[in-house]
Amino acid sequence: MRAVLSLLILALAAVPSAAQIVAPAGRTLFNEGVLVRSFLRYDTFDESAPGQEIERLRNVWAVVWGARPRLSLSLVTPLVSLRESGPSGGSRRTGAADSTLFARYDAWRKLVPGGYTRLSPEVGVKVPTGGAFGTGSTDLLTGLVLSHVRDADWWIGDVQWTGFGKGDGDLERGDRWRADLAYLRRLVPRETQGIPMLLLVAELNYETAERSRRFGELVPGSGGRVLFFSPGIEWIVSRRVVLEAAVPIAIDVDLRGDPPRPEASIILGARWLF
Repeated sequence: MRAVLSLLILALAAVPSAAQIVAPAGRTLFNEGVLVRSFLRYDTFDESAPGQEIERLRNVWAVVWGARPRLSLSLVTPLVSLRESGPSGGSRRTGAADSTLFARYDAWRKLVPGGYTRLSPEVGVKVPTGGAFGTGSTDLLTGLVLSHVRDADWWIGDVQWTGFGKGDGDLERGDRWRADLAYLRRLVPRETQGIPMLLLVAELNYETAERSRRFGELVPGSGGRVLFFSPGIEWIVSRRVVLEAAVPIAIDVDLRGDPPRPEASIILGARWLF
């Protein structure tokens, strides 16, 4: 049994484990080395006024360092392109959003033949480094990630809270909660674990936000909740490369006021372990 566990530990150190695709906590956990994750997310939004359209493209880069056997440190930086069009014309903005630093620690884990269970608290801070899409605020993030893998069945869940500081224009956004649950089913190989590996992914992504304040007054039309169902696939091409795709579908939207509502989305991504 000790030999089996030792081999499993070595395998976890060399192979980027599958993870959520859509969830913000979906950075691969591993023991050593450096992992780079990049994904493109394309979103369209439904405007209430006829003829108005909003399209957003986010290219998010994350660099994750397995600093210790149980500790990983991450830097996440999004690049954003936003296009708005309407009967009177259109506009496009492109630039960086604020970067976030994360630390995640495997506080508890249990290794078994064919899988593992681990509980990982995470803390992060978003700093006002962004350009065109920076908020000017310093924000605190805390979360908890639970991973449960048993042979062909993988369950990953997380909860995350974000507390926002005052940003540009004295705007203080309301606290935000996120909860995500992902089920992954190994399709290839069917009988035993191996590389390459193809997994079917199904996620539920829930987010709720309190109302924002500006100069101490509530901002009309701020806050609300949204629930996505996000089917996708992950293909572990080799011990160092993972490709992924997902299609988030909004199944429940309850936003205050009349803001743009999510209409269609697609995510394409890759992870490289060095």
